[in-house]
Amino acid sequence: MKKASWFIATVLILVLALAACVPRGGSETVPETGKADAVDPGRTYSYDQMIEDAHELARLYPGLIDVSSVGRSVEGRDLTLLRLGKGPGKVLLLGAHHAREYISSAFLMETADEYAAACVSGAKLYGYDIRRLLDDVTVYIVPMVNPDGVNLVQYGPDAAKDPAKVRSMRMLQQGFEAWKANINGVDLNRQYPCHWAEKQSATGVPSSEMYKGNAPATEPEVKAVIALCEAQRFTLAASFHTKGEVIYWADSGTNNAIPAGSGIAQALSEATGYRLMPVSEDPAVYGAGFENWFRQEFTQPAFCIELTPAGNGAKPHDDADFARLVWDKAGALLAALLHQADTAGHVA
Repeated sequence: MKKASWFIATVLILVLALAACVPRGGSETVPETGKADAVDPGRTYSYDQMIEDAHELARLYPGLIDVSSVGRSVEGRDLTLLRLGKGPGKVLLLGAHHAREYISSAFLMETADEYAAACVSGAKLYGYDIRRLLDDVTVYIVPMVNPDGVNLVQYGPDAAKDPAKVRSMRMLQQGFEAWKANINGVDLNRQYPCHWAEKQSATGVPSSEMYKGNAPATEPEVKAVIALCEAQRFTLAASFHTKGEVIYWADSGTNNAIPAGSGIAQALSEATGYRLMPVSEDPAVYGAGFENWFRQEFTQPAFCIELTPAGNGAKPHDDADFARLVWDKAGALLAALLHQADTAGHVA
């Protein structure tokens, strides 16, 4: 009889623990185990794979992850949005503004998988209680801001809707696998309305990279990100890029207005080992980037995080080496960001 009572009590404890990751008052269920295996980041991570994985994560973690779209790309692909967590605090993460940097999309999808699994299982990650943090903070993830460009890098110009138009554009690197811009030949991280006029450019025509467009925020991908930011009140934002293992965290236009940025940047550096870059001084250099626009527009911290080691020229790294290239150092990033956002929310 005592054994039966012990078994019933144990089952009740497990049920209550799993319920902690379900929204209050909801009827959703969550997986019985927090096993992170929905995403395989050690592959060439395509748009189609991202869509498949996003919906699989939503199926595995109902009430914890949901999937929607914030808009469409030039060629009509959904700009997929994952929401992870259920707290009032809000953090925004963006991947693959640049086409050849699609490993950042794999990183964000793997992050969603790993952190959702930790929430369900009650496991701590990097010393943080992920379940509690995701009860306080919701993470908004746009894993692939530039899906048309990613598709071009991975499958070549014949995969574009207008191959002749793509081939007519100026190439500043060798080969389409080094393409950086969107399918219109506009560099999306030079498109935001923050010192856009002052932004230097190595080209004045649609190109594989560096072209800032003929006006700020002309591209649908950038318009969608701006609209998302305006619709929400994000506590923090981060845009993920590749090559350098560094963090850009401040510019001279907003540094004094966001005193919290320095401490948060230091925490991110300590969590990853990534080097903090100096405050960006020249608008001709830092202008028109997402994080600079976000800081200027909302007076909140925002970061540009270069995930991978330098090397292999302009071409992508070997995706099969994902763990060493990215996860071994950057896996802790979301835990650190969640903690900082949660702390900021409690202070506010």
